[in-house]
Amino acid sequence: MELANELPPQPHIAYLETEHLRVAASVLLTAYKDDPFFRSVLPAEDYEQRLRAALREELQALWQGEQRLPGLFLGETLVGVAALLDDGYPQGQTRYWNWRLKMALGAGWTSARQWMAREEEIRDMAPAQPHWLLPFIAIAPNYQGKGYGRLLIEAICREAGLSGQSVAAYVYQGPHLALFKSQGFETIGKILSSGVEGQLMHWQKP
Repeated sequence: MELANELPPQPHIAYLETEHLRVAASVLLTAYKDDPFFRSVLPAEDYEQRLRAALREELQALWQGEQRLPGLFLGETLVGVAALLDDGYPQGQTRYWNWRLKMALGAGWTSARQWMAREEEIRDMAPAQPHWLLPFIAIAPNYQGKGYGRLLIEAICREAGLSGQSVAAYVYQGPHLALFKSQGFETIGKILSSGVEGQLMHWQKP
């Protein structure tokens, strides 16, 4: 008896739906668990709990604000997620009070203030032309090193180009810098936030 060969599921990009948010929050938590910025601004005590609360609140706020949340799927499995913010989305000191309150309760007020301070610095240095801001992009740890991050960035840039937008991203880890540079992003400035130095990078359609 011959067994049919099953082909591995092919990656595809699609915007998240409501039912994907819980898994997306889990992907973000595992991918950002050792992130230097969050390690710097969140208290060591109950760190993972506070990080989970902060990421969950941010993801929920982005969803309610109708921001673009592209996901990378293998079959029906969500393995990567990103966010694309419009120019007018509230950042820094323009954050809504309900976000501030929830973030203060979950992550701590000091952490929320440092989060907003970084957003202010990024916004002040952001390009004047129409652009989407990429505040986070994550691939689940078990799926890293397989080129899925590159596929997600390529899809984001392709969508931005078709929409007449450029893309800005704050990047502060070596391997990520190399990845963004390989996709045509250029450094437009450096930011030191909460002891973490990074580069604001910019992509525009050639």
